[in-house]
Amino acid sequence: MLLDAPRVVPVLGPADCHIWWADPATVTDDCVALLDGTERERIPQQRRTEDRRRFIAGRALLRTAAAGYLGLPPRRLEVVARCPDCSRNHGKPELPGTGLQVSVSHSGARVAVAVTRAGAVGIDVEEISTSVSPAELLPHVIGPAEPRTPAHATASGFHRMWTRKEAVLKATGQGLRVPLSDVGVSAPEEAPRVLFLRGPSAGPAEDFVLADLEAGAGCAAAVAVIGGGPLVFTAYSRSRPSAAAFSPGPPRAAETGR
Repeated sequence: MLLDAPRVVPVLGPADCHIWWADPATVTDDCVALLDGTERERIPQQRRTEDRRRFIAGRALLRTAAAGYLGLPPRRLEVVARCPDCSRNHGKPELPGTGLQVSVSHSGARVAVAVTRAGAVGIDVEEISTSVSPAELLPHVIGPAEPRTPAHATASGFHRMWTRKEAVLKATGQGLRVPLSDVGVSAPEEAPRVLFLRGPSAGPAEDFVLADLEAGAGCAAAVAVIGGGPLVFTAYSRSRPSAAAFSPGPPRAAETGR
């Protein structure tokens, strides 16, 4: 269920995961002003205009959403993104000392942020490309122990599988340092589920809650949370990541997923 951004902060309970969506085309100078110095230094590193817009939108959306739960101005929020492989600040974003787990993803005209208290979270959104050949990529993406179905050979099915796998790896903090074939997920036409996970951050498959997301026409998206137990996923849409003030209040609605 996709809801308009509430006028008040929705309650983020221990079994909630909130998904925030925005369009990078709405980025303005006041979105840039929400970022800290380190984030602003990363903007010129994005070579294409659309990549810069997506980066700004993702960080502005992260800051405005998380700051609302914490009762802080977005600019005062400390966002750390340490890379385990180098000294650059381009790893998975973290909010130290807040109790919030977050993840950011963007592709095409979609920017998504996941926020939860339930456990480490990963979100992935991908624009479905008709130029991608599932037949050519599938051997590098699917593991030998995973079931293969006709849906894998379709563009939509392939991208659904891809986003499920990448969401899992982003939740572990490993990202694409681990091959996608080391993550086993259910077939695209089946309910999302983690079958196995290999690699340095491997854990029991049953520890992951995996859900497909409605990302709009031409996109696939998924979210994974490490922690087990049923979760409630609620999606909100923001016309633009802004510093508009929030007031505490009750949740608006929810969508249950496992």
